[in-house]
Amino acid sequence: MAVASTKAALSTIANWMSFTDETLEKLKRVESRLLESCDVQYESKYVPVRFKKGDVYTLTVKPREGENPNGEAIVLIPGLGAGVAMFAANFNKCNKNHSVHSFDPLGFGRSSRPKFSDDNAISELEMVEAMEDWRKFMGIEKMYLVGHAFGGYLASAYALEHPSRVAHLVLVDPWGFAEKVDANEKLIKPYAWMSFLGGVAGYFNPFSPMRWMGPYGTPAIVQKLRPDLVIRFPGLRDNDIYKYVYYLNLPNPTGETAFMNMTLPVGWAKRPMIRRFNGIDKNVGVTFIYGSKSWIDPGPAIDIQSTREGAYVDIKIIRGAGTHVYADDPAAFNQIVGDIVEGRLAAPSNDFELEECFHSD
Repeated sequence: MAVASTKAALSTIANWMSFTDETLEKLKRVESRLLESCDVQYESKYVPVRFKKGDVYTLTVKPREGENPNGEAIVLIPGLGAGVAMFAANFNKCNKNHSVHSFDPLGFGRSSRPKFSDDNAISELEMVEAMEDWRKFMGIEKMYLVGHAFGGYLASAYALEHPSRVAHLVLVDPWGFAEKVDANEKLIKPYAWMSFLGGVAGYFNPFSPMRWMGPYGTPAIVQKLRPDLVIRFPGLRDNDIYKYVYYLNLPNPTGETAFMNMTLPVGWAKRPMIRRFNGIDKNVGVTFIYGSKSWIDPGPAIDIQSTREGAYVDIKIIRGAGTHVYADDPAAFNQIVGDIVEGRLAAPSNDFELEECFHSD
């Protein structure tokens, strides 16, 4: 009897962790509701890339007042475990004279899930070259690359390899910049739930526990842990964002595995961008955007600003925002991005004020 019960339980978990056509339809519906909540009129498609004949899921919003004649476009890259619909509040405000595109990086979201190299430097390059294939297919001459968290790391890695294709880097609470420090050296401490997930991530892929809990437990548990997400990403139904994150991270986690190979315990980059960033061509301007309540350390941005002589480096702090800056205060975020793409670049500044802005809750 016990054996039969165990088999039944294992079978149920296996079914939960499988990504079927039915699951894809559920993901499509919840993604659509998140975008519809902000009245986003969009086109979606899969863009082919060379790496293992993969496809990159792409969402496009056309400009409101005519296409940019220089072949430039805004490209939004979501962070680890996130997806294109999480930029719902940004599409309609950033698309004045530029198309706005967002894609799920290869290995994540609705994009193909190929196996990447076990060598972290090579797997990073595989992702970067998939981005370059995507750019070529889309016919974009230069991109305003806006990357959040791990998306900011990928945007920076792309700029190292293809600087002539980057009009400006906008790095939003970017992951993977800082050198690893001892726990007692940290000035900014993450929330308790982040420390817990970080500990789990040291032994498993970051979203493995969520997959094990299945479609019934995951949304409810995540909603209890992160009740703030429904405020940031309202959707048309109260649990849309929780279902979106669950279904988005259900397929074979090849991107997560590659990410784990890029990290040291717990969550530090093996090849931190602070060591490499000044290798980016100085013609590429960069704007760092942080939330005043974020747990991401802005120290590397300050170091880059002080050492990147002859290059444009700006640091913006959005008051009251956490790590999801683009969703916490979309008006302020969209204004910064709009100023950049419309050429209203102010003299580089540093909004960072440790005592007033950054704290742990």
